[in-house]
Amino acid sequence: MYLFRERLKDLRDELNLDQKEMGEKLNLSASAYGYYEQGRNEPSLQTLIKIAQTFNVTTDYLLGLTNTRETSVYYKMSDKILLSNSEMNAIQKMKELPLLEEVSEDPSEYVVRLNRYWQFIKNERDNK
Repeated sequence: MYLFRERLKDLRDELNLDQKEMGEKLNLSASAYGYYEQGRNEPSLQTLIKIAQTFNVTTDYLLGLTNTRETSVYYKMSDKILLSNSEMNAIQKMKELPLLEEVSEDPSEYVVRLNRYWQFIKNERDNK
């Protein structure tokens, strides 16, 4: 539970809250919350969920099961296409440029060409 204690303290510090203020947000005393950070006590499942909601992180992140703070969101475009939140953001950026529109004019050709350019860029970056 060492990682849990450290993450609690780091997240609380990020919000510039002291233990008393954090306890108030969770309807706990300052000492009850402080015990979580000290590893002297563990929260109930209900309190763990409330802590995660307060810090806007997942319970998996708090417990050290993942290093990703937010829940992965996936968008189902069809039975064959499932996009992550970061992939959707990339598509949005391409949509802001004429890139996505132009690639969609002839995807069979342009996607292959873009992939070759991307491989070249990655090789250049990796060789630096």
